[in-house]
Amino acid sequence: MKSIALKIQEFAKTTPEQIALIINNDKCNYKDLAEYNRKTAKFLEAKGIKAGDRIVVEADHIMSYVYFWYGIQLLGATFVPVEKSSPSKRIIEIAEELDAVKMVTLEKRDDLQEAWSLAEIIKEIEATSDDYVAADPDENSLAEILFTTGTTGKSKGVMVSFGNQVNIALAGIETTNIQSDNIWLIPTPMNHAAALRKVHIAMAVGSTTCLLDGFRNFKQYFQTIEDHKVTSLYLPPSAIHLLLAFASKNFAALNDQLRFVYSSSTAYPETDKEKMRKLMPNVYMYNCFGCSEAGVVCTDEFCVSGGSQYASSVGKPNSYSEIVILDEDGNEMKDASAEKPGLIAIRSKSVMQGYWNEPELTAQAIKNGMLVMSDLCYFAPNGEIILVGRSNDTINLGGLKVAPVEVEEVVMRAECVDECLLIPTIKGDNISLKLLVVLEEGKELDEAEIRKLITENLEPYKLPKKIEVIDEIIKTFNGKIDRKQMISKYA
Repeated sequence: MKSIALKIQEFAKTTPEQIALIINNDKCNYKDLAEYNRKTAKFLEAKGIKAGDRIVVEADHIMSYVYFWYGIQLLGATFVPVEKSSPSKRIIEIAEELDAVKMVTLEKRDDLQEAWSLAEIIKEIEATSDDYVAADPDENSLAEILFTTGTTGKSKGVMVSFGNQVNIALAGIETTNIQSDNIWLIPTPMNHAAALRKVHIAMAVGSTTCLLDGFRNFKQYFQTIEDHKVTSLYLPPSAIHLLLAFASKNFAALNDQLRFVYSSSTAYPETDKEKMRKLMPNVYMYNCFGCSEAGVVCTDEFCVSGGSQYASSVGKPNSYSEIVILDEDGNEMKDASAEKPGLIAIRSKSVMQGYWNEPELTAQAIKNGMLVMSDLCYFAPNGEIILVGRSNDTINLGGLKVAPVEVEEVVMRAECVDECLLIPTIKGDNISLKLLVVLEEGKELDEAEIRKLITENLEPYKLPKKIEVIDEIIKTFNGKIDRKQMISKYA
């Protein structure tokens, strides 16, 4: 497999009538998708765009966006998606930073006259010849540049080569055992790696992707699953937490319909894992660990298998990734443990080419051919990786280090707690712990229960000085807790 775009062309010949995309009530088979991709590539070529050129595209859950996306990659050019409704100023900034040859917005914008309107050019693309013949791309040339959310610092452009893209898809296929008759519902933003890569996985096996703009309309979400006989879901853990609270009966009714639920972006609370085991015992529940820079590298299936014996396990590395644990000096740790965890480092063909125009950040992230993450981990005796927390989230109390996720995991067992977050508070030279709690609906704060749970399970210095009830925990669009904003607001 040289690229996902070329794989689509193959399926157009072998399984032309197989449905590739479902969006609302519209369907597109592989024959038509491949034709639109060729037309787009031909259109771009006629406009003077060539392999290696970068095109910035406003994202959306619509057919024309997918046509254009894979058409760019069929040409061998670089696809750069940006969030739907991004300000024109931000689109211009990205285009200038990348020296992009073109910007494409969904509709014409008065303050961005130089951009193409996808709604307008799709008509021109439809009238274009589909006789474009694609060449194999260089595996090291850039297929995509994906901008991170920037929750822990500046948003960075992750450079993904065609070789990276294929390897990430193969790891996803291994993780899920996805089959060609699968129908996968993707409701998350179409500019982010989480959604894009699920579509890549589906296209790589010739299966069906169903795109939906969000999942907060529960009636529409579950109606889509019923109408299109969806067999798998992608949802971040925060979305599953929400659905468990307000639509658990709907979930339970899917036990015999769904094959798997795929989650990533952040860890599952153990309490939610237990709920899912009871509601959907026949459904494979994959909690996938990885990052935008390398895709998924570990997976914990916690439902059909019963889950790991180790709390905070992210599973074993897949066959496409080699993982080692490093100390702060970059030396491999053979004795990493819960008391002395190290940084996870990944050696894989999935690892990005680097951050666009950020040689220093790239050098910090990729050392000796390995991507060094900020996650603190250690190996369990059976080869599973245990996640302790993130090094840049760790709170230092005068030499005593606290991983917030460890405390949060314990607090989530309290009956009154729906969500929680541990943050540092600073007064002068003194740093202390504050626990932010979102209460279960209809419950009152039981501070004594929370403190008892922490005292019984953790060291005394991990007990928060203050517990504060809040309305919500701020999250990014892909479900990650925005710790930076929460600390700024409450510390």
